[in-house]
Amino acid sequence: QLGASPIPSAYILPEILPAYGKAHPEAYFIIHQSDSRGVIEGILNGNFDLGMIGMKYDHEDLTCVPFYLDRMVLITPVNPHFLSLKEQGTPLQQLLQEPIILREQGSGSKKSAEYFFESMGITEDQLKVTARINDQESIKNLVAGGLGISIISERAALNFVQEKRLLLFDLPDQVSRRYFYFVMKRNSVLSEHIRAFIAHVKTYYALDEEH
Repeated sequence: QLGASPIPSAYILPEILPAYGKAHPEAYFIIHQSDSRGVIEGILNGNFDLGMIGMKYDHEDLTCVPFYLDRMVLITPVNPHFLSLKEQGTPLQQLLQEPIILREQGSGSKKSAEYFFESMGITEDQLKVTARINDQESIKNLVAGGLGISIISERAALNFVQEKRLLLFDLPDQVSRRYFYFVMKRNSVLSEHIRAFIAHVKTYYALDEEH
């Protein structure tokens, strides 16, 4: 049983499972989607054998192993106002005066966004929050529709950016980088197909160092 937070579930597993399935036709997964906190709870209570989450979690009973490097980006609607701001190289401080959509508690993306705001010396009560929602696709659609801006995973934003439905503004590298992690019970004995899956994913994304 595999627990996956929204971004691995929606964007990473569809990319890696077909190739893994061809190489290991005997293997199958029961996949449960939850936020990162829910996946961690599922590992701790024994419901999941392996988890894929968007934040590192320090716990004496858990091991976290990075497998994918992502970054957080600021997304806006595609309209003359934001096209002009992008052309001018508008400072992030000014962009953050716009109405903004934030994630709810429990997600790795929210934790990463909070780290960014902290680095900018901004608290949430200084932002013009228009909505709080956990579904990544809903956030993208609401931003594209003009409700506000948001800060989300680049991996999640990519398809809308390529379709020119969203504009992407880079955040400073030192605060935008975020890793996705496998999480498992410390010292647990993983089945052969789970060990093979972990090795496949780490090879696929060419990430094999501890963070």
